[in-house]
Amino acid sequence: MNKLAKRPIPRIIDAVAEGEDVEPLALDPPLAEVVDPDALEALLEGTTTSELEIRFTYRGHDVVVDESGRVQVR
Repeated sequence: MNKLAKRPIPRIIDAVAEGEDVEPLALDPPLAEVVDPDALEALLEGTTTSELEIRFTYRGHDVVVDESGRVQVR
């Protein structure tokens, strides 16, 4: 797996901003105040399972990140 493929933070920020029709820098609180970006990426990089899902809520959106780094924001 390409290391960049497991970098979900920019995709989460972009998806939430797009869903709210705001600029990514306008998101408050910043994502880093809700989830530790380094810890999230370390979990994804360190996984050996194909069934990992990380779930959390950000600005009222349910965010799901799977082992490949794929992001779903609802």
